[in-house]
Amino acid sequence: MTGIDRLYDVLEFLSTLREPEDAKVWSRVLEKTAASLGAASGGYLCSDAKTRLLTPFHAVGAEASSRVPVPSGEGICGWVARYREPALVADTASEPRYRRELDGPARTLMCLPVFDRLDFAGALVFADKDGGPFTPEDLRFAATVVQQTAMTLRRLRLEGMLNRVTAYNSSILDNLSGGFIAVDLRGHVMICNPAARRILAVQGDVTDLPIENALPNLPDLAAVLRLALSSKQTVKRRDLPWKLDGNPRLLGYSTLLIQDADGKFTGVGVTFQDITKPAAA
Repeated sequence: MTGIDRLYDVLEFLSTLREPEDAKVWSRVLEKTAASLGAASGGYLCSDAKTRLLTPFHAVGAEASSRVPVPSGEGICGWVARYREPALVADTASEPRYRRELDGPARTLMCLPVFDRLDFAGALVFADKDGGPFTPEDLRFAATVVQQTAMTLRRLRLEGMLNRVTAYNSSILDNLSGGFIAVDLRGHVMICNPAARRILAVQGDVTDLPIENALPNLPDLAAVLRLALSSKQTVKRRDLPWKLDGNPRLLGYSTLLIQDADGKFTGVGVTFQDITKPAAA
């Protein structure tokens, strides 16, 4: 298997991930990377920020199970933990940093730091490549795998957070007694909550429709949103008369600007209530 094929194999695995279970993912990545490199053994060690120990979590190979917690700065793995740099050792017998009781029995070693953004999270270590010592190309391959895995885990965590926030916000909007409609910069509907659908008698799914198409019987409200988009000005507590099935109705509404997390203008919204007075008995 060529280097690019090995990388594709790992990337295909990462593309199947759906949950950011860090320890399990790194353990599986360890197995696939060790097999791709032809390493006789390997280990994934988690970093403990309080004790500053690298604790073995998962191992492959007959000798790897003998690993013990590694203090920062001790052995090859501890050196990687302290300096946050990878280590490539062609001959452990002549390597002063090597500690058999910490790094495990090995003739050759390769150890790489694992990061969660800028925070040191652990290390991957590989020992005794079949056919000779680990090469700079092996290190480059493994470093790419580590980087891609870290990025995938971060993306999955962000997606999970976004889904939770979206579900929370959706729950709030769905339970509002008043109507809420939001449109994007094109004037297409992003949100039309249940109260808005009930008050305005909206039929069908109007998501991503131009606001005029979504509210064919209430062009004046569509115009309010278009004006807010073009002027980036909001209004408070305005009244809007309209008719529903030929019967006079009255909306009380306010508009608002919608911004993203960076403060960039992304659309406008309108909140409203049906303030039609009951007909006299």
